[in-house]
Amino acid sequence: MCSMCFRISHEFTVTEEKIRQYALLTGDDNPIHLEREEAERQGFQAPIAHGLLTMGLVMDMTSRFTQEGMRISDYEVRFIKPVYKDEAIEISAKVEASESQVQLKITGEKVQGLVVLEE
Repeated sequence: MCSMCFRISHEFTVTEEKIRQYALLTGDDNPIHLEREEAERQGFQAPIAHGLLTMGLVMDMTSRFTQEGMRISDYEVRFIKPVYKDEAIEISAKVEASESQVQLKITGEKVQGLVVLEE
């Protein structure tokens, strides 16, 4: 049983600029992230965001629950649908906290209601 349980949410948009910056910083310049023609050839509607970029943007929200001396011991995400540039994603988390740990159950949904990731 947790001593404190609540839900939070946060919305972010995966912009073309974020995708290009991520590609530049990581060296992951796979054309499915940057070129419409290649993304469509691979079965996507448009260029898709890097999975780890999306995961990092989610981590930004989760890191708000860490305090000095705390660490994140596990962080797993299952990608369900692609995230396209300029899509708004709403991340919601069920937070269960006790004196010794904080546990988040995360779900990411496109504003249209399609689930794109979950933990």
